[in-house]
Amino acid sequence: MRFAPLLLLITALYSQADFQAAREAYQAGEFAKAAKGFTEAANQGDVRAQAELGQMYERGEGVQADYGRALSWYRKAADKAYLPAQVSLGYLYERGLGIARDYGQAMQWYRKAADKGSALGQNNIGYLYENGWGVKQDFAQAVEWYRKAVDQGLPLAQTNLGFLYAEGRGVPKDDAQAVLLYRKAADTGFAQAENNLGYMYASGRGLKQDLQEARSWYGKAAADGNGQAMVNLALLYQNGRGVPQDSGKAVEWLNKAATANYRPAIQRLAKLYREGAWGLKVDEVAAAGWESKLN
Repeated sequence: MRFAPLLLLITALYSQADFQAAREAYQAGEFAKAAKGFTEAANQGDVRAQAELGQMYERGEGVQADYGRALSWYRKAADKAYLPAQVSLGYLYERGLGIARDYGQAMQWYRKAADKGSALGQNNIGYLYENGWGVKQDFAQAVEWYRKAVDQGLPLAQTNLGFLYAEGRGVPKDDAQAVLLYRKAADTGFAQAENNLGYMYASGRGLKQDLQEARSWYGKAAADGNGQAMVNLALLYQNGRGVPQDSGKAVEWLNKAATANYRPAIQRLAKLYREGAWGLKVDEVAAAGWESKLN
């Protein structure tokens, strides 16, 4: 028994080395190598590695996507009070990934993390209240929880709270405050905030209308993979707002959004092919092909 502390120290050192090597491999895009390293560290009880491995199984990075395994690894770390894993486990319950959807369980895990200061956990509780998922819809509660996360500088929460200000839900409608929050998040490169700020410029809400600025922010969001921004760019080109009218570029952006699996873009593109609009010829085969992606 006298050697137990030494053995634990040696195990911890090996775990730390495995985790660090795996983290470096992940950052380099060597996902298979990262998954192997995280697995070794996770099997030694490293909660960080367990959470990282859960994420890799959730996303299918370096391993075959498997929500069941993601859930298992998240739970191991969550049961040891590792906050990121608690939030990730809550998310799987919220979305019904790898397990039956259970908003109550989602709230329970988010709350465990939020009460210990997790900004993402706080944000996600706000999202449940905003949508009335598992709780009575309560915009005031949503605002309260989003604000906790905003105070920690979380761009997602800044964007969510900005939307409530823009819509006047749980707070007096205040476009200027919405713009302020969107800009804080957009300046960090958060795509949804970039898109939302573009919308405020396009509509002249909370600031002077500026279609060039709108196109610029939509472009940044689109480059970051935001499908909604791609559709907004398509609409600018189709309607000639801030750019020369160009149906070809409009369809090109709509195609990019649809290819990124943004459902509203898929629906619109299928409709255009059926109607022969935006310079497209009527093409029932193409329309049906896009519609099949909605199933």
